[in-house]
Amino acid sequence: MWVLLLLWPVWLLGGSWADEVFHSMTLEEKIGQLFMIPACPKRGEDHWDDWTRLMEEFHIGNAIVKQGDPPSQVDFLNRLQAKAQVPLLVGGDTEWGLAMRMEETIAFPRQMTLGAVADLGAIYEMGKEVGREAKLVGIHICFAPVADVNNNPENPIIHMRSFGEDPKEVAARVSAYARGLADSGVMACAKHFPGHGDTSIDSHLSLPAINQCRCRLETVEFVPFRQALQEGIGAVMSAHLLVPSLDPVYPASLSRPILTEILREEWGFQGLIISDGLNMKGIADLFSPEEIAILSRKAGTDLLLFGDHINPKVDFLMREQIPRACRALKKAYLSGELDLPSLDASVLRILQAKEALGLHQAAPLEKKEVSSPEALELKKRLFKEAVTQIGKEPILQEGAAYLNIGKEDAMGQNFTHRFDVPLNLDAIQRASLEIKLQSFGQVVIAIHQANLLKEKFGFSHELLELVHSLSHKSILCLFATPYALQVFQNIDSILVAYENDRDAQEAAYQILKWGEPPRGRLPVLRYLMESRD
Repeated sequence: MWVLLLLWPVWLLGGSWADEVFHSMTLEEKIGQLFMIPACPKRGEDHWDDWTRLMEEFHIGNAIVKQGDPPSQVDFLNRLQAKAQVPLLVGGDTEWGLAMRMEETIAFPRQMTLGAVADLGAIYEMGKEVGREAKLVGIHICFAPVADVNNNPENPIIHMRSFGEDPKEVAARVSAYARGLADSGVMACAKHFPGHGDTSIDSHLSLPAINQCRCRLETVEFVPFRQALQEGIGAVMSAHLLVPSLDPVYPASLSRPILTEILREEWGFQGLIISDGLNMKGIADLFSPEEIAILSRKAGTDLLLFGDHINPKVDFLMREQIPRACRALKKAYLSGELDLPSLDASVLRILQAKEALGLHQAAPLEKKEVSSPEALELKKRLFKEAVTQIGKEPILQEGAAYLNIGKEDAMGQNFTHRFDVPLNLDAIQRASLEIKLQSFGQVVIAIHQANLLKEKFGFSHELLELVHSLSHKSILCLFATPYALQVFQNIDSILVAYENDRDAQEAAYQILKWGEPPRGRLPVLRYLMESRD
C-alpha cells in the first residue's frame, strides 16, 4: 500500500501537517511555495547569498539542483533545508540518472536506448535505482521519464531523450520507469505535456508548434501521458510549444484550455502540474517575467520552475527574474486579477506532496557512496539488452580489420589491425584506406559519433563512399543516434548500440565475439527493420 501513497495524489488521504502549515501561512509565504529555483552547490558564496535573500524576502519553497556532485550537493541542501521554515521540495533532472546534472555519478542509458530494451523489468529496475540514488543526495521529485513520442526524426531537443516513435511502446516504458522511481520513495514527473516529439525546433531557443488535430493527438502524443496518469504518476511537466488545435493563442505551458480544461478537468489529474523552465527562450522572448508568472497561474500551473546551469544566467534568474515574478503574483492576488482559491488549492497540493514524501520528518542528509556494484552491472545489462541487429547475423572473422570513425573509441583495443578516420574524411585519405583494406576479408566499421543537426549527420561524401565500398565484407557498429541508419542502408550486417558509452561498446563487442543473438528492438525508423525481414 505504501507504493500507492507515492503514486496517487496523497491529498485524497488527508494530511494534518500540510493542513496545519497551510493555515498558518501568509499570502507571501503561499506565493513562495509556488516557485522552484536553481540550487547550484559548486558555486560560490554569492549564490548562497542569493538564496538567503530570496528565502527571507520571498519565502521560496522549492529547489531544482544543478552544477553539483554528491558531497557538495548534500552539504548545500542540508544548509538550505536548515534555513527553510517549510521543507524545500527538491527536484532534479534524472532522465538517464543523476549524471544528467551531477558529476561523479552513473550515466545510465538514454531513453531511446531504453526504447530498444524489450525487458520492461530492467527499465523498472533502473527507475528504482535512479530513485535510490536521488534520495541519497536529497532529491524528492525526479523530472523523468520523458513521455514524448519522438515521431519527428529532425527533433533537435527530444531525440535520444524519448523512448521512441511508437506511442504504446513509449507508454509501457514510461510506466515502468515511473513505477521504479515511485517504489524507491521519490515522485516521478512525466514530461513534456501535451507532447514535444513532433517538433523540429528547440524550445530552449524558440517556440515550436505542433499543427495536428485533436484526434491525432489522442492516438499519438496523449497515449503515454494518459497511461501514466491512469497508473497514478504524481506530477506532469508542461511544454513550451503552441498547439493551435487545443489553444490557438497561448503555448501549452501558459494555456488554461490545455492544463486545466484537459489535464485537470477532463482527465481528472489531481497531482502536481509543473512548468518547464519559465526562463526558456521559447516563451521568455515572447512575454515578460511578470506576464509569464501570471499566465502560468491562470493556466493552472502549481509549480513555477526556473532552471539554468550557466552561471551568468543563474545570477540573472536569482537577482532579476524571480523577484519580478514574485512581486507580480502578489500584486495580481491583491488586485483580484488572480483568484485566491486557486492559490490555496495549489499550495495545499504542494504541501501535501511534501508530507507524502516525508519531508516534514526528514533528517539531515548523510554523505554516502551513491553508486554501487549492482548499479554498474545494471547499466551494463541495459546496454547489452539494447543492442539491435539489422540484416544478417554479425559473425566476426579472425584477423578482421577495424575501422574507427569518430572519437572516444574503446572497442578498437580488441583488434590487431586498426584504422582511425575522421567524420570529414577527404578523397586522398579515402583512396589510401581503400588500398590498405583490400587485403582484409572482413572490416568492422565503428561509427562513434553522428550529428543530427548536420547534413548527412556530419559524414563527408568521401567517408560514405568508403563505407559503401566495404559494404560487401563489413559489419557496421553504430554507437550514435539510430537515425544515422538512414545513410547506411546498404550494409548487410549492422549492430546498433545507440550511444558511445564504453559499456555500449563492450556489449557490442561481446555479441560479435561470442555470437550471442542481440535482443534489442529498433525504437525508431521501424521501416528499416521491416524492409530487411
